[in-house]
Amino acid sequence: MSLKQALFRVGLVIYLLSFFLVATGDREGLTGRLRGYECAYFAVKLPLTDTPFSPDSADYAPPFTYLSILISGLINPVFLGYTTLAFLKRKPRTARVLKFALLAMIPFCWVVFHSLEVYPREGHVLWVIGMLLVLYSSSKQVPSPD
Repeated sequence: MSLKQALFRVGLVIYLLSFFLVATGDREGLTGRLRGYECAYFAVKLPLTDTPFSPDSADYAPPFTYLSILISGLINPVFLGYTTLAFLKRKPRTARVLKFALLAMIPFCWVVFHSLEVYPREGHVLWVIGMLLVLYSSSKQVPSPD
């Protein structure tokens, strides 16, 4: 097994493990403590069920925060699409576009954290590390000058 394949597999294991660890915390330690799978669920559910654009709404969120939640909810499906394409070695251009899209999407999670007044914990950190290992294990190496 090559180093790239090993990094790809280790990245996937870390990514999957991160869903079972605590991903967020808050100062009080009560309401903001969510596991990775709970964060993923809420990031997908909230944009689909709530319409926070009305200032009269109890769940009012500024448009940029709403957009950040929406983008955060799309990270996992986009990552799974990228992983499938990279594993099957199909559609390299599409995979490259998804790779850069994923890199651009990750900071939107931090906007959501800030707006909800929570902070990332070990689950989130491992989630990002796992994705980065998978993303960069399939990149082409630059030949070394001899």
